Amino acid sequence: MEIKLNVVLTISAIPLFLMGIFATVATSAMLGANGYDVNPASIHMARATGASFIGIALMIFLARNSGPSEARNALVMGFTVFLLLAAIVDARAILAGTMPPSGWVYGVGLWLVFFVLNVLAGRSAMTEES
Repeated sequence: MEIKLNVVLTISAIPLFLMGIFATVATSAMLGANGYDVNPASIHMARATGASFIGIALMIFLARNSGPSEARNALVMGFTVFLLLAAIVDARAILAGTMPPSGWVYGVGLWLVFFVLNVLAGRSAMTEES
């Protein structure tokens, strides 16, 4: 079964975009719901992270139908590394007690599912190019 890159990028972009919007617009609610201290510094960091998520989501969504190229490969590789690093950062936060245990599902688990999908689809798409 072949996993299509454009489908994976679309599926990955939508929740990332929504998380970005929520972190940027409903920052205090998001922080409070996750048990974080709501203060000016955490609000700023959440909004900056949300803005980054929106930008990354737009890049991968807009590139989803592009043909094979070095630029698309670089974008997919960068996004795949982002997903793995996000999972590691969330896992460290959970183990340190600064993120609730539910983060294993909505944080680490979500990032790793998208990571695996992007690895499989990206590798398949890069092989097609050769």
